[in-house]
Amino acid sequence: MKKLPRKFRDPLIFLGLLIIVPSCIYFISMNFGDQRIHIEKKQWNPAEAADHGIDPQLLKKASEYIETRLPMVRGMVIIRNGRTVHEKYYWKGGPKEIDYLHSLNRPIMYALIGIAIEKQLLSGLDQPLKDFFPDYFQKDENLKLADLLRIQASLIWGEGGPDYWELFFSNDRVSASIQALFSGSGKPNSAANFAVNFLLAEIIRIASSKSVFEFADQYLFSPLGITTLSEIKEKGGFLDPFIGFELRTLDLARFGYLVLKNGFWQDTRIIPAGWVEMITSEFRSGGWAGWQPVKIGKTETIMAMGEGGQYIILAPRLDMLVAVSSKGLFPLSENSGYKQLFQLIFEASDEQLAQQQAAIDPGERPYYEPNFIYATEVPEEIRRFFQNLAEDIATQDINRILYHYAKGYETKDANMGWLDDLFLKDEDYQSMYGFWRKIFHGGSGDLEFVHIEKIRIDGNRAYLRGSLKYSYANMNEGSFGWFPLENLIKLRGRWLWFGSPSYGAILDRDEYFDAEISEELDSFIDECGLALTGASGKKEAICFSEDFVQNGLQQEHVQRLLQSLLSEDHAAEVHITSAVESGVEALLEGYIENSLIGTIRLPPGIKIVKQDNRWKWFGNGVE
Repeated sequence: MKKLPRKFRDPLIFLGLLIIVPSCIYFISMNFGDQRIHIEKKQWNPAEAADHGIDPQLLKKASEYIETRLPMVRGMVIIRNGRTVHEKYYWKGGPKEIDYLHSLNRPIMYALIGIAIEKQLLSGLDQPLKDFFPDYFQKDENLKLADLLRIQASLIWGEGGPDYWELFFSNDRVSASIQALFSGSGKPNSAANFAVNFLLAEIIRIASSKSVFEFADQYLFSPLGITTLSEIKEKGGFLDPFIGFELRTLDLARFGYLVLKNGFWQDTRIIPAGWVEMITSEFRSGGWAGWQPVKIGKTETIMAMGEGGQYIILAPRLDMLVAVSSKGLFPLSENSGYKQLFQLIFEASDEQLAQQQAAIDPGERPYYEPNFIYATEVPEEIRRFFQNLAEDIATQDINRILYHYAKGYETKDANMGWLDDLFLKDEDYQSMYGFWRKIFHGGSGDLEFVHIEKIRIDGNRAYLRGSLKYSYANMNEGSFGWFPLENLIKLRGRWLWFGSPSYGAILDRDEYFDAEISEELDSFIDECGLALTGASGKKEAICFSEDFVQNGLQQEHVQRLLQSLLSEDHAAEVHITSAVESGVEALLEGYIENSLIGTIRLPPGIKIVKQDNRWKWFGNGVE
């Protein structure tokens, strides 16, 4: 057969590739547009879910729920009958990723106290606290270790928890923690949970002559095969007892299994006999914080949780546990979606519940409630806007959906998705009211989640940062169902989508979410803001007053505290939310963004002073 001349063959090959490659990309995007890279790897005692009474299809449904509707989740491990039947990592998570536990530290501290009592390092729950802190209690005060374990308080984390940051930046954390727990009013404040954990860590340090991390590693984590703490130490990582432990998802599962088995791990007792039973009876009666009884469907469970989405759930009747780690850096809202996830898991594990689920009419289309994830406080009226939008999307009535869009809605052509920023200019903005009609017409994609990172309301305008996601499989057009949050406008008492009009672009900058400050102060923050965190390359000599002091802490101590909480992968940013100038000094409020534990509030009461004709960090001046 005669070959086609090269001058014809090469152009044909090029044209073929030009058709095939885009077609493949289109096929993948249409069929897998909702998917992200997820790692499934059973590391400990693996087994198939079906062999242990878990419906694989229903379990797959639970996993897909995470993949599409819970962007904070990083990993989930399910153990049943002593076998790992599910271990999977989501949304850029992985088996080696570690996370702070937040209030999930408390159950671990309970276990360590029990171990210390069993080793006769502590005399028991009736041991007076003044044995450990004689300089902080009067001789006639009779508070005991049990009193410390029973303290309960609601937890406020992040920028919204000023009491916590008062403790964090204190030069005497023991004194500050005791004041937080046993104030004159007799009621613990919102930082009580952190104060309790810190004092328990100090008690273990005093009793054992080891840091709480060394004690936990030797007597709890190493016997469980948990090497995370030793790895952090080898890498020179900073461990702060006030922040608590960092663990992997599988580490949480191992600890949960230890509690589920009443303190035994592979025929070796680690937590003393009777201790798990005692704390179980205490939390069932509401006596101790940390663990709580929760009924999920018809399954009685015992749950410990961190407010950022960290969970250990024990179901003794099913001989089963679920461990979930998340990257939530702000307290999750009540309707964040985790309850629905756990409902799906236990439906998959209970044959009777699974049959009831199968009996539901598949043609019935219930309201698809979105999950809400906030990284800041969100006003109720904005929450209601998204709730109403989701309800109207569920009706598939195009007119009801478009009722949430202002007639003057403008944006760039969303057909191009992220390519907008590369190719479209301000003059390419146009009215896209009709575009949304095309997206939703003939079958809308349900609103799966709303993630709000920043918000500022200015009169009848609301400027938002974050993202929302529609169920891409049901949509006619769009960029894989993902869209950035845009601006809202209030007309006749109703919030409506207003888009991102070109003339409003200047208000879309991150600076707009901060306080309006003078140009001189703005220059100081640009030059010296990160010097407070000890960031390399910052000119400390010109950024700090020689008289700097913050609650008795010197400049180096404050920098060391903050530097340990900053990520190498993401550059920290300092934001000012309030600045009150008074002559040669200014009182600042604000936060540091992109830390490992979320937003870090600037040290309470911190000031800057003008020296040598320039602003410098001064602290709050308290020795």
